[in-house]
Amino acid sequence: MTDTTGAASGTDQWDVFISYAREDYIQAKDLYDALIGCVTADGAAPAIYLDVSRTGGTPLGADWQTFLEEALPRSRHIVALYSPTYFDKDVCQWELHEAYKLNPPEGGRLIPLLIHPGAVAKVPYIVHRINWISTARPHWIDEVCKAVGLRPAETGAVLRFDTPVTGAVAGHTLPPLKVTGTAPDGMSPWPTGATVTLTAQPAGAELTGTLSASAVGGTAVFADLAFRTPAAEVRLIATAPGCEPVLTPPFEVRAPEEQRPWDEPDRPVLAARGHPVFFPDGQALAVRDGRTLTIHTAEHEAAGTAELREQPRLWAHGENCVAVADWSGRVVLAAPDGQTRVVDLPAADEGRLNVPGALAFAGDVLYVGMWSGKVWSVTLDATDPEPVLEHPAGVQVLATDGSGLLVGGLDGTLTQYTEGRAGAEHPLEPVLLALTRVRNFALVVGERQVHRLDLTSGRLLQVTQPVRVITGTLPGGELTAIVDAAGQGVCFDAELAVRVGFGTVPGARPVGSGDDGRLLVMECPDGSHALVRDGRTTYVAGHPMTVSPDGRRAAVSDGERLLVLSPEELEEPS
Repeated sequence: MTDTTGAASGTDQWDVFISYAREDYIQAKDLYDALIGCVTADGAAPAIYLDVSRTGGTPLGADWQTFLEEALPRSRHIVALYSPTYFDKDVCQWELHEAYKLNPPEGGRLIPLLIHPGAVAKVPYIVHRINWISTARPHWIDEVCKAVGLRPAETGAVLRFDTPVTGAVAGHTLPPLKVTGTAPDGMSPWPTGATVTLTAQPAGAELTGTLSASAVGGTAVFADLAFRTPAAEVRLIATAPGCEPVLTPPFEVRAPEEQRPWDEPDRPVLAARGHPVFFPDGQALAVRDGRTLTIHTAEHEAAGTAELREQPRLWAHGENCVAVADWSGRVVLAAPDGQTRVVDLPAADEGRLNVPGALAFAGDVLYVGMWSGKVWSVTLDATDPEPVLEHPAGVQVLATDGSGLLVGGLDGTLTQYTEGRAGAEHPLEPVLLALTRVRNFALVVGERQVHRLDLTSGRLLQVTQPVRVITGTLPGGELTAIVDAAGQGVCFDAELAVRVGFGTVPGARPVGSGDDGRLLVMECPDGSHALVRDGRTTYVAGHPMTVSPDGRRAAVSDGERLLVLSPEELEEPS
């Protein structure tokens, strides 16, 4: 009879061996954190095997295959994390079959943990009769602890909210929230890396953001929390392995204030509807209503219009001008005094596909790079567009470089051109999303990496993207913003250091920036727009909104008119 109650044999080295697919590391680490906060039947700290753990994993320099072959028989229990990916990995399949062979007839050594319902159809027949524990159950971690012979420590670390929460505004980001864990006298300090999780009561309050954070120095910081909907009597709950949950006092999540008054003296109101874009001077506005672009001068007078043929694809700011290109190859160049220039760029070799890939300004000379590879220069005067160069690989991204151009092709290679002649080439990656020049660096945002090219030395630095499945990018001067499909975003600088992290609604994308990228405007899938300052959402509008490049002015629509005011006047305290 095999003992499954927690008494170790002389050959046992680990109480629990965690078998998982690398894609499920977060769930495996959460399980590790929960189990490591428990004790064995005799009150000792458990030995938990997680391959990448510094204290309970494969030693550095060890042959991992040999080590696994020895570790499994020396583990009292093997917890296998069932997910669709788990059953696609050869190593996981090997670990599962070894665990099955070690499992006694009465069971209890192999403990399957179902972490994704899609894994059920992939469970092999040989282990299908072994009951699993589903993480969909409310107290699944207690079931796992009981199955592996662990129990909660008698006295665990104590959690507390270091940041008081007295109220919130729906859709607005809370100030950074700190949760600290302290160990009672005589106990080991609360471990760095312990995971703290936040939830809210009632569930209808819809708490969003990063809801799990690792503790550093005993404190976990949550910087992007928000509530989607108003609610009364809301509480935040913090939990961590080995700790009693802690709750905040109840507070109210208020609905956002109504639109600011439009009839105050000296507050400009434009009789214009649509999506506004500030000119570089921060005074004049270009307003797009459907396919019509109207220029409103610094005196708020309509001074010129132009028509697009299709929906806009690209926008760019020059020294004084703005430009917009649509999907058909039509380009509109506009000045703040109302002067406009409409150019229909010809398709290459009579082709029908004539899509602009990127826009870049040198002063007020606009360069338009096409997917076909042709790069044109366009100015406000009456001269015809001038072909500048032909890039054989097509154009994904484009930037000016003194007397030359930087062209990112559809093949993922960045090429430096001087006076139309190709020079140095830098292979990057297939999908390039944005290119900007910051001081003497060219920053390229790719699908998988961020690339920085030193334009003086030619040195290329590449770092892995801090977010995945990118849905929006926006260079904003000193800071470049990127956002993923889940609404998680970061702003990084020319040193590729992440300066700000933020959270917004899934599917949102950055459409405007000011103050060198410290102020962002996000367009949400429902058509609303959010103002994000230094990583915090501080205002939400039901209609289009933008900010000036210097960050001093905002233009907000009510669907029929545009109100111009300072961003500070929009923001309301949380």
